[in-house]
Amino acid sequence: MKTRFALILVFVFSLSVKAQIETQKRFQSDSRKYYVWNNEYDKYELKETEYENSIIDIREIGSKTNGYIAISMIDNGVVRLHHGSIYEFTQTSEEEGTWLIRSKFMRAKLVYNPKENTITYLYDAENKRYSKLMIFSVVPDAAPNAGLKSVAKSDD
Repeated sequence: MKTRFALILVFVFSLSVKAQIETQKRFQSDSRKYYVWNNEYDKYELKETEYENSIIDIREIGSKTNGYIAISMIDNGVVRLHHGSIYEFTQTSEEEGTWLIRSKFMRAKLVYNPKENTITYLYDAENKRYSKLMIFSVVPDAAPNAGLKSVAKSDD
């Protein structure tokens, strides 16, 4: 009887360990375009194209709707960090995904497009829309399981 109980405990523990699998994806960028919403023309206007290094980490803990995103940028010699917790994920196509993130002070959206190798980061949310956005030209790190497919399909 003790052996059966021990086997059941091991089985239940192994199921809970599988549920806690973390998936982390890191992207490197050497250029980004910075846009600001213009109310007068009702569109986003390109303010600056920056050729500086950025690192974007997407870490999913247990599911696609739990985890955090950190964006580290060098901007004129100053390091800037944008980060927040993932609270929603939607998959717009087989490989393209959208994460909604928030922190104590901000609400943002991150969209990965593998066909164009871009990540669009929308932030500074107002009532109707995000007032600022950045489009990063990205290259995923050469780590195993580097595609979004592995990130999006991790909950099988």
